[in-house]
Amino acid sequence: MKSMRTILLAVGASFSMSALAQTTIPFYAADSLRPAMDELAMAYTPARVEVRYGAAGALRDRIAAGDRPALYASTDVHYPHSLEVQGLGGPVKRFARDRGTDYALVLVDGSSEEAWHFAQFILSPEGQAILARHGLSRGASALVAGK
Repeated sequence: MKSMRTILLAVGASFSMSALAQTTIPFYAADSLRPAMDELAMAYTPARVEVRYGAAGALRDRIAAGDRPALYASTDVHYPHSLEVQGLGGPVKRFARDRGTDYALVLVDGSSEEAWHFAQFILSPEGQAILARHGLSRGASALVAGK
């Protein structure tokens, strides 16, 4: 009985430690992307994605001023591109299109490897299917990646 209790405590502790060890990916995204990004964040199980929404330009300005989310998704490709030009992130990935406008994603300088994996998930067939359910078509970077 005592050994069973020890085993159960050890198993419980390992589950607690793995839950605490799970990476959190801070992610900034334009307000209009909320439904799609919420679904992408929930579907990505290797890490917890914490999305903060706002106006695309205001979020870009926050990053330029020193905020460091791991990723930034914008409905205007020029905002992420300006961060890349300033050396604050890159490369810019065009992850979706809507009515002829490219939507872009950029890894912010100092991002974790897990953030890169989440960006790849967005470009993956599964991520692109989620975006399609929200009326967004496949982005050019997803096409180039062959996914």
